[in-house]
Amino acid sequence: MTTQWWTALPPVPALTRLGIRSSPTTDGRVQTALDLGPQWAGTGVAGLAALLCDAATGLAVGALEPDRALSTAMLGVHVTGRPQHAGQIRAVAAPAARRGDYVLATAHVLDNSDTEFARATSWWAIRGPRTPDRGDTSLTQCPDPPATRGAATDPADPTSTPFGRMLGLTRFRKDLGGTSFELADPTPFHNRSSTLHGGLGALLAEIAAVSAVDDGVRTPEVLSLNCHYLRSAGPGPEPVPVHGIRIRSGRTSGVARGEVAAPDGRPAVIADVMMSFAPTPH
Repeated sequence: MTTQWWTALPPVPALTRLGIRSSPTTDGRVQTALDLGPQWAGTGVAGLAALLCDAATGLAVGALEPDRALSTAMLGVHVTGRPQHAGQIRAVAAPAARRGDYVLATAHVLDNSDTEFARATSWWAIRGPRTPDRGDTSLTQCPDPPATRGAATDPADPTSTPFGRMLGLTRFRKDLGGTSFELADPTPFHNRSSTLHGGLGALLAEIAAVSAVDDGVRTPEVLSLNCHYLRSAGPGPEPVPVHGIRIRSGRTSGVARGEVAAPDGRPAVIADVMMSFAPTPH
């Protein structure tokens, strides 16, 4: 197999930590993949798709500009089905169009039977020359974060899920204004620029938005997730605040917003989430 340009780059700490793999396809596209397991309980379909698609489309766009730095400007995910509960899921991506220093890429997300369950589009901004990462690569093999076990009395509490404990989510709060929690230590989940990985930012924003409307009576099922990246989040070890705001919660559908904050408190990622409601099975 031909060596790909990204194999010469340092590994992405977040993708290594989360077990996400990348490879070329036989028709020249790029794919990322992960194996589902119990540690992913507590995530949503759209958030998982966003995580895989952000990584895949970034590599696909990077194939056009291997010597330039890239950053996600927008990521939109539409859920078209449900994946199997076990096995591998993967995103297959390719560039679609270019407008100046922005490149549009598309991706399809497939389950273990090669059935599509989500599709995504993303705009990537092409920045200046890529700066080699000479940071501490030990972040790619950091130990598991300490388990955080809250009261677990709220069904919307992401800190009490297996995925929340794997990431080290803490300080969950819920009130009339919405929900909030923190990623206690973002350093294991950085990208090559030592900031929070954009796909994980989208996933955290989706979790916060869903928790803002989850009343434990109905199950929110995300139909679409649209993220805008305004600035970097999470450089360094300081906790990253995440907020969820309920915009509308009707009888059969709801809309909520998730926000991931930058170190100065301004929004770094804004995600608008549209969802339908299904009765919670007993």
